[in-house]
Amino acid sequence: MSGNALSIAAVTETLVTLLTQYLDEAQVSGASVSAVTPDLTGQVAQPGVNVFLYQATPNTALRNADAPTRAPDGTLLQKPQAAVDLHYLLTFYGDDTYLEQQRLLGAVTLTLQRFPVIPRSLIQPVPISQGVTLPSNLDTQSQLIRFTPISFSLEEMSKLWSFLLKVDYVLSAAYLASVVLMQADDVASPPALPVLTPRLAVLPMRLPVVNQVLAVQNGRPTVGAPITMATDIALLGSNLVAPSGGATQVQISGITQPPAAISAQAITLALPAGLAPGVQTAQVTQPVLFGSPPVLHPGTGATSAPAAFMLSPMIAPGAAPGSLAITLLANWGSPPGPALQVQIIPAAQQGQRAVLQLLPQPAPAQPAAAGNQPAAAGGQLFDGGTLAADTDTLVFPLAGLASGTYVVQVLIDGAASPLSTGPGGAPTGPSVTV
Repeated sequence: MSGNALSIAAVTETLVTLLTQYLDEAQVSGASVSAVTPDLTGQVAQPGVNVFLYQATPNTALRNADAPTRAPDGTLLQKPQAAVDLHYLLTFYGDDTYLEQQRLLGAVTLTLQRFPVIPRSLIQPVPISQGVTLPSNLDTQSQLIRFTPISFSLEEMSKLWSFLLKVDYVLSAAYLASVVLMQADDVASPPALPVLTPRLAVLPMRLPVVNQVLAVQNGRPTVGAPITMATDIALLGSNLVAPSGGATQVQISGITQPPAAISAQAITLALPAGLAPGVQTAQVTQPVLFGSPPVLHPGTGATSAPAAFMLSPMIAPGAAPGSLAITLLANWGSPPGPALQVQIIPAAQQGQRAVLQLLPQPAPAQPAAAGNQPAAAGGQLFDGGTLAADTDTLVFPLAGLASGTYVVQVLIDGAASPLSTGPGGAPTGPSVTV
């Protein structure tokens, strides 16, 4: 235990009380004990002894005994405790003709030799105001306070009186009171509960790796096939099966999606709702399964680096069977003009850029274009601008477009809707006649 912020004042008050009890041994009539600055000549005891605390220093042995007081997160581990030593100057006043100063010095020296340690029962409360005192809890501290004489050299004594007190020298003695322990009133957290049953999970240092993200067609991962909301995807890599005591989870752009099938080199799953056309990421996490009953602990285990893939928009089915949601608007906007309205899956998000590409038919035979790339060169582009809100319905003005039949392709942030191709590899649909 330790005292509170009143402990230093309590030591001074207790010292005054102790010296007062034995001051009559000096045989000086009317002697008393004061506790003011020696330069307050009108308030020091005349005759008597004045107790002046002129310095407080950290105790060398205990100054860091309370460290650390807080954990890295700021949680209080134990109450902060200050350990200080108090340096007192005792000055003596009286009629020097009868050696009253020296007699008082003798009485004080003998008293502090008789009581080098302050008894707990003698510790006094601290005066706060007229008739009001408060306890310092100094009597509860673990160590008793000991008074030790300080031997000053002539130079040290000269500095103390000339620079600090700036009054004429009188007979004096110095004592060190050590150690005063003060503790803050902060409430420490209760100690951690004891461990009844240790439960440990030991896993190998093996990270999952995702090398490719491919669309699944006809039950197999297919290179170059467009990834849409209608297709499953396959994550190809290594170490994709969690070791014993763990589980494998997949996050698509931060959305947790349960896998349909898992092997060491491949994970197959459907895409979650809530994605937008454009660049997406796939990441494999393997949280640890432990506890009683066993539960997954997110944030534990191994995690792969994110693997990027392009989610292509699809042109949505139309109302009639076999049709697509592509509508030619004869008079749209101001001034009125032709426009093409296209509904896509999934919806594009605010801030994404929409572009329409129209390729005239018939087109010459050419190699098949990658499913998530723009159609062959020679088409016309119509800018739908940056979207002001989330939407699945896009409208593109067709100013200057000649009449004819065109293959329709929508690009959202560069992600292109898939095209169907003919026997020669030329794009054949979806199409619209203007």
